[in-house]
Amino acid sequence: MSEQTHKKGRGKRNWKWALPIFIILLLILAFFSITGNATFRYGSVYLQPALINNALQKAKENDLVIKKLGELRPHDFFRLLEGEVEYLDDDKTIAVTVGIIGTKGRAKLDILANKKGNHWEYQKITVRIKKPKKETILILGK
Repeated sequence: MSEQTHKKGRGKRNWKWALPIFIILLLILAFFSITGNATFRYGSVYLQPALINNALQKAKENDLVIKKLGELRPHDFFRLLEGEVEYLDDDKTIAVTVGIIGTKGRAKLDILANKKGNHWEYQKITVRIKKPKKETILILGK
């Protein structure tokens, strides 16, 4: 007697791993379609850590910020995501808001800067505190 082996097609053999990968790719495509260039804008700010780190350093040196928030922790990517990024003047000026955390509380760090060559020139840096009462501390600018 001869046995006939019935071979399954490639699609029937591989559907268990191909279908989830296809769905994940569709979700990624949908995400980038919905957010437009928001991912690029947040990513480009994150790839230039000096922009935020230098402003944060100036805030760390301010006596009123230290009094209200305590010692500020270094920012991380998730603090950036809770903020906002807006490019102006053909991407030469940037307005960034990032969350900052100190030992005594939380606040928002607002940065307005112009790009001059490879570095940023700060126009305005402020710290906005909501609790216990709303207060804005001017670090740099008018």
